[in-house]
Amino acid sequence: LPADCKKTTSGISVIKLDGSWQFINSNSSVKGHGTVPGCIHTDLLANKKIDDPYYGYNDIKYRWIAFDNWTYTREFMVSKEFMKSKNIELICYGLDTVATVTINDKVVGTTINMFNRYIFDIKHALRTGKNDISVAFTSAVTYAASQSKAYKDDIPPDCPPAIQHGECHRNFIRKEPCSFSWDWGPAFITQGIWRNIELQGYNSPIIRDIKISPLYDKGKKEWTLNVTVVLYSSSKFKGTGKLKLSIQPNLKLNRQMWTVSLSKYPLIFTITTKVSGNINRWWPVNYGNQSMYTLKAQFQANGHSQPVDSISRRFGFRTTKLLQPKLKKGHGFFFEINDVPIFLKGANWIPADSFESRVTPEVIRNLLQSAIDANMNVVRNWGGGIYQHEAFYDIADELGLLVWEELKYACSMYPVDSRFLNSVKNEITYQVRRLHHHPSVFVWGGNNENEVAIAQNWYGTNKNPTLYKKNYVELYIKTIRPIVLSEDPSRPFLSSSPSNGVQSEKDDWLATNPQDPYYGDVHYYNYSSDIWKTSSYPTPRFASEYGFQSYPSFEALSKVSKSSDWKFNSSFMEHRQHHPQGTAQLLQQMNLHFTLPTSNTSKKSFEDYIFLTQVVQAVGYSVETEHYRRRRSLLDSSNKGMTMGALYWQLNSIWPAPSWSSLEYGGRWKMLQYYAAKFFAPITLSIYENQDIIHVFGMNDYQ
Repeated sequence: LPADCKKTTSGISVIKLDGSWQFINSNSSVKGHGTVPGCIHTDLLANKKIDDPYYGYNDIKYRWIAFDNWTYTREFMVSKEFMKSKNIELICYGLDTVATVTINDKVVGTTINMFNRYIFDIKHALRTGKNDISVAFTSAVTYAASQSKAYKDDIPPDCPPAIQHGECHRNFIRKEPCSFSWDWGPAFITQGIWRNIELQGYNSPIIRDIKISPLYDKGKKEWTLNVTVVLYSSSKFKGTGKLKLSIQPNLKLNRQMWTVSLSKYPLIFTITTKVSGNINRWWPVNYGNQSMYTLKAQFQANGHSQPVDSISRRFGFRTTKLLQPKLKKGHGFFFEINDVPIFLKGANWIPADSFESRVTPEVIRNLLQSAIDANMNVVRNWGGGIYQHEAFYDIADELGLLVWEELKYACSMYPVDSRFLNSVKNEITYQVRRLHHHPSVFVWGGNNENEVAIAQNWYGTNKNPTLYKKNYVELYIKTIRPIVLSEDPSRPFLSSSPSNGVQSEKDDWLATNPQDPYYGDVHYYNYSSDIWKTSSYPTPRFASEYGFQSYPSFEALSKVSKSSDWKFNSSFMEHRQHHPQGTAQLLQQMNLHFTLPTSNTSKKSFEDYIFLTQVVQAVGYSVETEHYRRRRSLLDSSNKGMTMGALYWQLNSIWPAPSWSSLEYGGRWKMLQYYAAKFFAPITLSIYENQDIIHVFGMNDYQ
């Protein structure tokens, strides 16, 4: 198949390899036409080799797909002119996950990390005319198992709880953790070319990456830009070149041109320059406008005929700080954006689909707009999913929706051998450089619940606490943290969530109780107490996870089930229930406040059960969230309070099933989402009763 070769205005020739490919399994029994970007599951579905993966028990029925090895191939044309390029590279923006890349029967590279961008020098493998490329994937399940078996230590957890119907050793592969299953999602362990792939041909060095950090001097009342340009050339070009920077609209830099000495690559060139003009800040929603600017960097090697290479990034002028002031007991914990303390209101984001090629910009916009419509100002991109698509951050910038960006490490211990850590280093460097220019991203998080997992012995780590604590510090503090702070000095870095913040740091990064309400943030789940009672909840400095399950609508469930499944405790509904004791907990909460349907055999009774789960959830979240908002400016007699954030679990769903979400799969609002629009309203009243006393609070985000 011919590929489309285009010459950009910067003189880089590009051959895009997106589009039509061929796929085949390990024994050649299954083959068909594939689409890139995509994955094997969606390609099998498009070729009618499988039915809807979300229907019925198909998450189990189609598990064989994850255990097979799949190869993608295609042909592409290369012109004589393209072959004259001194540098020819294959840019893989996302291979999922363990793959060997071959061009014309020559291996040009291998991959082991879904989250990394891979760049391979391929000039030696190309020929003029027709070329063949093959990307041969190894099963992530079998690879992870082999890595675990070969590792010198036991790195828990080995497998998810049986109720999740998942696969083992997700922590031994740098791949979307929740694709191995979670307590709200299925195990669809994908393979494929999940992001763009292309060839680039060029002669003199090009700008591969650029970082932009706006810094504000309050004393001088002036902005400076810290800009880092990463130049690259696989042909080891030597000499000098000119770098030029400009900002639109209508801003000036006190210096615009620099001379760069070119020697070794990648060459990292950092400059700091003042900015003048009428600078409008980027603000979170309801605090001001979302003003954006475009920085353009242009580079040309001296004495070279190749046109100027350029790269542009949209960014915003805004500052972000994490403050943890000393209080009578413990420390506060809150964020300032542009020196304004912000009470963060929002929810946790999980992957919107098991198959990311189906998560289009339209899907993302619908979900993020729903967050805005429910008066949220933040989403936390949870660490068990993926670093999101560019559209996610572009839309968040536009809407004024803050993003707590958590690195993709969750609910697991991890290996710390050199191969794994080197992969981690490349991943973190790439992702921070990729995302740093978005003003919506206001904090980096190191991991989800791994500090508390050690403290509370979730995975039996007490059998060798020294080992697991050492590994934790090696991965997050000695490896990840220095990279993040070096690549992006403009944002705070949290080692874990939940954590005691500054106190965890004093405790060598592993607190005895990372859920201490006097420090940092907490994750709080209480499935036994009455969730409609304020007394069921703690009074933390910041609540970054909390919640309770409900069922999605009948409309959502009926699309993936048959009529005999429409019972509250049917085998199908129990199969979809991945949370231990989840159904019993729902029944307990409903029984506290309602008379349950007397029948469990009709469609109507099934719909009634669904409705009541959503009522229980919506009211429970309302009680808990209002409790946190009321404590924003108050300390109680035990010095608890000054709560400055309420991010419930979770905003969206990955498939139609019981979950903690307020948006079901596809974006339909559950009852909770309507309640959230009220309990997150910028100005509202909160009224509750305690010991025959009525308490009335006025809450104003802007005061």
